[in-house]
Amino acid sequence: DSSIWSSYLKETEKEDKELASSLQVGIDELLIFAGLFGAILTAFLIESRKDLQVDPLQEILHTLQNQLAATTSPSFEVSKSSLIVNYLWFSSLGLTLFSALCAVLAREWLAKYIPVSPGSRSTDACQRLLRVKRAQQWGLESVVTGIPLLIQLALFLFSAGLVLFTWNNSVALGVLMLFLTGCGIALYILGTLFPLFSPACPFQTTMSR
Repeated sequence: DSSIWSSYLKETEKEDKELASSLQVGIDELLIFAGLFGAILTAFLIESRKDLQVDPLQEILHTLQNQLAATTSPSFEVSKSSLIVNYLWFSSLGLTLFSALCAVLAREWLAKYIPVSPGSRSTDACQRLLRVKRAQQWGLESVVTGIPLLIQLALFLFSAGLVLFTWNNSVALGVLMLFLTGCGIALYILGTLFPLFSPACPFQTTMSR
């Protein structure tokens, strides 16, 4: 009997490791991308935050002008476009950090999913079966594969803010960024819809799986 359970556990260990490794690769890639994307986004935020703060030199000049003209006028007003850009980019940064946290947690979940030793007894086989059933009931695979949606949403918010940011500086550059963003969205939509009509289609996204 022990040889039967040992053979069963060895075979199921291969299946469990294949599932965990396939999910692990996506999580590792997400962590790398989140780190790079977060650094780039932070650089843009450092620049965009200046539009929300008063320039001390400009404030002094404005005060002197008001004193010379003996009038009072609003010294500083934040433009609506600057607010929207910062809202989008700070939301994108928050989603990026949250997705990185979820990815770290997912690594821990997958590490616990695979035991150090498969075992060789009937009790080990029962524990393995319970572990798989619980993972299916709680949707472990669906949760882990859904984490990239967060970083994809963060990328979309950043792109929307980038379009608005460039549009305010140059309409031509804004149109170019809008075109590139539209191409990216169209590609994502097509990658989501194609597998619905042709399951054998190799072009898939997180939402189409």
